[in-house]
Amino acid sequence: MKFYVNPKNRYLEVFAEGIEGIITFPTWVPGSYIIRELERNIIEIEGIRVGKNRFYVKDKFRYLVQAMSRDPREAIATNDYLFINPPAVFPFHEIEEEYCVRINTNWIVHTTLKRVGDWFCSENYNEFADSPIQASPKLKLIEIDSYHKISTIDDLDESFVNSLGKCLKEINRNIFMNSTSEEYIFFFKRSDSNFGGIEHEKSSSIVTSWDYKDLISLFVHEYFHRYNGKKIKPKDLKINYESETYTELLWVVEGLTDYISLVVPLRTKVTTVENTLNYIANVLAWLTFPGIRRMSLAESSYTTWIKYYRRDNNFANVSVSYYQLGMVIGLIMDLEMIENGNSIYDLFKELYKIKEYTYDNVRQVAEKLGVKNLDELVFSRNPPIFDRLSKYFEITFIDKDTPYYGMIMDGKKVTFVEDNSPADLAGIIQGDEIIGVNGLAFSNKRLEYKENLRLTIDREGRLIEIVLHPAKNPGHNLVIKGKGDLFKQWSDFEYGEGKSDIKII
Repeated sequence: MKFYVNPKNRYLEVFAEGIEGIITFPTWVPGSYIIRELERNIIEIEGIRVGKNRFYVKDKFRYLVQAMSRDPREAIATNDYLFINPPAVFPFHEIEEEYCVRINTNWIVHTTLKRVGDWFCSENYNEFADSPIQASPKLKLIEIDSYHKISTIDDLDESFVNSLGKCLKEINRNIFMNSTSEEYIFFFKRSDSNFGGIEHEKSSSIVTSWDYKDLISLFVHEYFHRYNGKKIKPKDLKINYESETYTELLWVVEGLTDYISLVVPLRTKVTTVENTLNYIANVLAWLTFPGIRRMSLAESSYTTWIKYYRRDNNFANVSVSYYQLGMVIGLIMDLEMIENGNSIYDLFKELYKIKEYTYDNVRQVAEKLGVKNLDELVFSRNPPIFDRLSKYFEITFIDKDTPYYGMIMDGKKVTFVEDNSPADLAGIIQGDEIIGVNGLAFSNKRLEYKENLRLTIDREGRLIEIVLHPAKNPGHNLVIKGKGDLFKQWSDFEYGEGKSDIKII
């Protein structure tokens, strides 16, 4: 099929040419794990609807797509900028046929699709869908090295580009042994919201807020998916453009990738050991809430469609993130491997040989490299992560047994209530707004710990009175310290210390 795209402000007018018959607009985007219903953006089409996302069309037809999303998983068109994630705009007839697109603009255009005259083409729809397009008169291509570039309309510090280059070299040289010489593009844009990134085999698309602080880790995370998630992936994680695909191994795809994005900047001296351990401490602190006792790591992969991607402010009580817990499991695995003369780098070298891996593959390779009893970390509810880590770090819960109410607040509003905490037992719920304390107006100051704290709460426009009594904190915030030969092998530092800062009252 061929698509001629006429960009307009907020819309894309597309003239398509193919074979008469039924076309399908994807409802799912590779690299994401939920049905996004992207066909909702089809505004006009010369065709007969034969299903939610399917149309019967002639060999030539026109359609109009709304393009107003800042999310790099979708599409946006303005008077001076265009970004297209192909599944959000282009349908398919047959997967195994050539797909080409031409953009009616004199702007600079960047894409990993093959250029054929004025067209950008791929041999099949899977490759086409995995190849974003970015265009703008302001677009520039920043060179990291001979193979890696950043396509952006924004400025990036030279120090950032150099630091990113060190991380990419670490991954390619020490993990994947310079196994690819394909060019790679980071499509990057700043926005008023943080959308994170989405991986593609030859590129990644990243949209962050202007004040986003962990940009290196995000770039490294999406880049590592070039391998883990694309070139290698769970055997049961198949592409299906119309339905969800389930696997228990998202913790490997995402959690271990998150660990790589943490440890690579550390080992290349791009970040400090203090920043790294602060991050680890905060992740561990979130894993002290009840959710980890109710859901295993494998379960969290299966429930991502109904839990993780539909998180509410009770998530930490009922669920666990395969990013966070997966990252911690990656840390434990790496330390145990290092103790046996290997590292997590070796795990990915071995999985790279397998290409499509199963859990048994991961467990067998991990055990061979020195990891003991991976099953208890992956399949147990309330896995012994602190017991396993205490062999390598000194971990101290600095708020254990101190007075606490068990809630997190944003200004006057309660955003989280821990199960069975004093706030929970007193009847406070998420969304409550505290407007008075002991008969006086509440002015956003931290609540004092008093034996009897009488709160005036605005709940859905109704005023209620609640008496709150403090109890002993079960322990959430912590300090993590590392030293010694193994710590030096892991971090290349003699000593390191990090501290969590979860604002739980």
